Amino acid sequence: MGQIIYNSLSFFSHLLLRPLQWVGSEKLRAFWNGRDNTWAQLRGLDQNNPNRLWMHCASLGEFEQGRPILEWMRQKYPDHQIVLSFFSPSGFAPKQKTALADLVVYLPWDSPSNAKKFVDHVAPSEAYIVKSDLWPNYLIQLKKRSIPTYVIAARFKTNHWIFGPAGGFMRKHLANLAHIFVQDQNSLDLLKANGINQCTLSGDTRFDRVWAQTKQDNTLDFLEVFITDEPCVILGSSWPQDHEIWLESINLFTEKGVKFIIAPHDLNPDEINRLQSKITGHCAVYNGTITTELSHAEVLIINTIGHLSRAYAAADLAYVGGGMGHSGLHNILEPAAFGLPILIGPINDKFPEAIDLIALKGVQVVQKTDEIKALMKQWIENPTHFKSMGAINQAYIQENSGATQHIIDKLESAQ
Repeated sequence: MGQIIYNSLSFFSHLLLRPLQWVGSEKLRAFWNGRDNTWAQLRGLDQNNPNRLWMHCASLGEFEQGRPILEWMRQKYPDHQIVLSFFSPSGFAPKQKTALADLVVYLPWDSPSNAKKFVDHVAPSEAYIVKSDLWPNYLIQLKKRSIPTYVIAARFKTNHWIFGPAGGFMRKHLANLAHIFVQDQNSLDLLKANGINQCTLSGDTRFDRVWAQTKQDNTLDFLEVFITDEPCVILGSSWPQDHEIWLESINLFTEKGVKFIIAPHDLNPDEINRLQSKITGHCAVYNGTITTELSHAEVLIINTIGHLSRAYAAADLAYVGGGMGHSGLHNILEPAAFGLPILIGPINDKFPEAIDLIALKGVQVVQKTDEIKALMKQWIENPTHFKSMGAINQAYIQENSGATQHIIDKLESAQ
């Protein structure tokens, strides 16, 4: 009965949401237009090579969690075609040309017919789902074909609907999976309490990803021109709300020899122009071309995609955006891996790593302009304390690494 109700809700949701592509945002149009193109893309698979693997991610964050396993798959199975699917445009758009997959597509809407058609086209020997983007009709089709299906970096909460009265049919689907690798003890206990025993505590593969990043060459030519010996603050994945509480400090402390890097989450030309007009110091915008202006700038706005993770390596103090209320806190693991002290906004209670590092005193919450000014003053006068914060953050990353190897060992022992 639960599956019938789910399919009915899915059908009517599709009817209601589909027309919004003509009146909604560009992201919503991409959501539907991309799905319209999936079937044509699947016909491009090499039909002479039946060896395929499939990984599904909801969005970009899940991709980063799945990436270490994708890298392992690519190395271990060089002759296999790897199909990578996304639910959201924010994952598909930046990763549609990744070398880790032979084909990157949007996952068609979860209906019995779509799921059957998709799994028939891909015909993977194994399937991997990252975190919790579990679609019941796809799970049914994978089970029907006896395709081993693994969930990577899963996290479940006690109040999740799957574990309530309406979730019985989904619990049966979870019980049919080959294995579930969970991030925390609570998720493990919850699954086992519901009779789902093919699960182990592995941790979060994102820790391995960000720790590996620190071992790579993180030099960025344009930052080599911009940064000399001055202390540097980076605002990563920042939103207009974040900029508002930082502008006064930016203008005050550039006069004291501090440099600032701003890497906005949304490269909105209006917001970038507004920022430039509000900043009193010499502000440059990097658009992909190195100019002499960069060497004279006190503030640099990065107007490109894909540089933030390496840009953290060039800074001394990080503020990670999103925690002032726009979309929730962004990734603090990247600056933590580089040993930076971190400031964040108050909306962070859904992010376990933020909760942990606040308790460990490697991350500090700020809400107001005056708080930032006071902390900046302390940072300049007592850098040793902030270096200790950074050391706490880096140790936390290192201590929580190892999930990837645990998962790989388990997968290889099952083959």
